[in-house]
This record gives sequence, C-alpha cells and structure tokens, in this order.
Amino acid sequence: MSLLPSTDDVTAEQEGDIQVLGVDENETANVFEALSSETARRILTAIYDDPAPPSELAARLDLSLQNVSYHLDNLEDAGVVRVADTRYSEKGKEMNVYAPADEPVVVFVGTTERKTGFLDLLKRLVGATGLLFLVSAFLFVFQAFGQPGGAGDTLTILELLSFPGLEFLLGGLFVLGLVVLWWARNR
Repeated sequence: MSLLPSTDDVTAEQEGDIQVLGVDENETANVFEALSSETARRILTAIYDDPAPPSELAARLDLSLQNVSYHLDNLEDAGVVRVADTRYSEKGKEMNVYAPADEPVVVFVGTTERKTGFLDLLKRLVGATGLLFLVSAFLFVFQAFGQPGGAGDTLTILELLSFPGLEFLLGGLFVLGLVVLWWARNR
C-alpha cells in the first residue's frame, strides 16, 4: 500500500443533465466509434460497476494495460468517461481514476422536432415518477403510523399491499405508461 494520500470514494453516479445526441451530430460519430469495440464496451461497463484506474481495469478484465489505456482515451474523447480522481500506486506513481461522464448520453434517431419532444417527455417522466414515488411513500408512512398500535405492530403482507400508497404508486405508474404509449403512437 502506498503511503501517499489516496481516496477510494469515487462513484459511478452521474449528476449532469441527460445529453441527447441526434444520429447526424458530430459527437454521435465519436460515441459510436468509441463504442464500436466490444473491449471498449466491457471497459465502460466495468467503470459503471466500479470506477478505477487503468491498471485495475486491466487486471479485472484480463486485458493489457496498453489496450485499456487506448480504449479509455477514445471513451474520454467521446465524452462517455472522465477522469474523476487521482490515486497513487504502491510505487508512488500517480494514476487517473476513470468514472462515467457526469452527463449520461442518449443517442436519438429521428427528426429534430421529435428529439426535442423526446427530451421534454423524458424530463417530465423523470420528474413525474419522482413525485409519484414521494407522494406514495408519504401515503404509505401516513397509513402505517395510522394503524392501530402505531408503528410498533407487525403488519402482514396483505395489510401492506392494501395501503393506499402502494395503490397510488401502481395506478400512477400505469397512467405514466399509458401516457408514454400515447405519445409514442402519436409521433
């Protein structure tokens, strides 16, 4: 183990906005080119599982360090991975830790109008789903603590399934599904 400072707190969490690329945009060609190799896709999947420096990825995937470094450079140029931190090896060598890019990438095939509509729908669905889960959790907790004996009683699965929060959640997800189907059909 190295005596130099090093952290292991890099996560695969993406905090940026979703980046929707049209199939005819220059950035899309870079993404397709970087992901055209099965090795690059394996490396990207490994980074989503656990961000790491190239040497660790090479060992984990049983690949050469040169091969991993080559694909990481391409993935970084395409904007799907980033250098998230620096670690030090046992010999004191500085190593970049690669993680997914902050902005998730979605490649969209369609007209500009549909791309804008798709992005708007995606943003609304994420917000609506989050609100739906929040309200459902509130109803669930409110109902659970309102039961005879309060939160100390044990509830059966049938009692849990009959809570309005779960019914609200399932109904809301059904309605969101119908909205998505309606949108897809009318596009």
